Amino acid sequence: MNFDRKLAVTITSTVCILTNMMAPVSAAIFNFSYSGTSVLDPNDIVTVAGKLTTNPYDSATNSYEIVDITGTRNGNPIESLLSPGSFLDNDNLLFAETPKLDEFGFAYTVGGASYNVFYTYDYLEIGEQGYYTGYPLTSFSITPIPESSLILAILSIAVLVAIKKNKR
Repeated sequence: MNFDRKLAVTITSTVCILTNMMAPVSAAIFNFSYSGTSVLDPNDIVTVAGKLTTNPYDSATNSYEIVDITGTRNGNPIESLLSPGSFLDNDNLLFAETPKLDEFGFAYTVGGASYNVFYTYDYLEIGEQGYYTGYPLTSFSITPIPESSLILAILSIAVLVAIKKNKR
């Protein structure tokens, strides 16, 4: 292995190690979306998409605590995340493994109405708009957004590879 290659490997390894050391101290952000149809009215469809911001991963509980939410529900802006225990015993925990939610889920408000998304044999949403509504979810997705430090490490590797190819 020549000197240039050794230097590139050393720099790349250092960036990756530093990136991994810094990652746990920051909050995680997840894209989420779901949709479903009311059990009472097949024309009543719910579609939700947005972002969840969490505290850092807690290895003791294998979860993240959701601390903020943005997005839309049926085109209307999500107003706020409800504090744990405030609507149908929500705990606002997002788990690292599937299922991503437990039977308490997370709760939020839209247009003054409260909604809770949770997992009990399947993903569900229950809302209270003066009366309770229920939606078995036909689609449900939560995916992490890569941290900028990880993107920086990947970009560093790409630059080093490009420099190496240009020296040939």
